[in-house]
Amino acid sequence: MAVRNWQLSMPTPESYWINRVLFDVHHKEGHLQQYLADPLRYMDPIDLPQQRKAQIRDNAIGALYLAGANPYLLRAHALGVHMPEQAFLQSLRDVREEASHG
Repeated sequence: MAVRNWQLSMPTPESYWINRVLFDVHHKEGHLQQYLADPLRYMDPIDLPQQRKAQIRDNAIGALYLAGANPYLLRAHALGVHMPEQAFLQSLRDVREEASHG
């Protein structure tokens, strides 16, 4: 039986760093303020491609989910940055529709 997370057979280093950023921003003192002030600067030392950093900055929830982000961390992030509920749900719906057509 294969070990699975929500998307990947095994988490990748990239998914680890996505989850690490999402966790740290919302669970470490002062990190949310640093992130909100300049998300890309906050993520500068993180070993992620610029595209992934932009997806985190832009709250591309569906794309991050497909990249292996933990759904609970994604939800906490959306709440923490005050992402509108409809935008959060639409981002997930968009990737579901893409997957069903691809």
